[in-house]
Amino acid sequence: MTNARWSIVAVFLACTLLTGIHCATAQVVVKAEDVIGTWELVSTKDVKTGEAMYGYSDASTGLQVEQYSRSHYTMVAMTRDRSVISPADFAKLSPEEQVKVNYARVWNEKNKPIFAANGGTYTVEGDEIHKKPMIALNPGSIGNEIILKVTHLDRSTMVFQHGTIEHTFRRIE
Repeated sequence: MTNARWSIVAVFLACTLLTGIHCATAQVVVKAEDVIGTWELVSTKDVKTGEAMYGYSDASTGLQVEQYSRSHYTMVAMTRDRSVISPADFAKLSPEEQVKVNYARVWNEKNKPIFAANGGTYTVEGDEIHKKPMIALNPGSIGNEIILKVTHLDRSTMVFQHGTIEHTFRRIE
């Protein structure tokens, strides 16, 4: 082979090896013991569009906390603008008005959820957390697997993608 051909082969091999090394180190290895704890959502972004989110799954407009044990999880989320009514004022309402107030605690005037909760089991497979809700405010999600692809995990921060949405959590316990 000529020197030019050897150079091309060497560059090709170097690129192939470097790309392989990069891919091998880019995957996060998740262990259940690293996930155990209580996590608070601190940021959310759509990785494809960059568009802002709105609702309980966006840290700027909502509050979301997830808690993991060795095999189970719970998730509770709500928008920051949920209306508040004192128990004394609630007790003064008619039964029909109480139903409306209770509905408004979960859905807004556009019938969009402003509160969410679910819990169930989870397993860890490579860089993914596989959740399986056993209880949920939305019964349609019970039994459906939720797959979270973890892109970063350390003692204080967990970042995962669910579809095109990237969620960043900080450990609070």
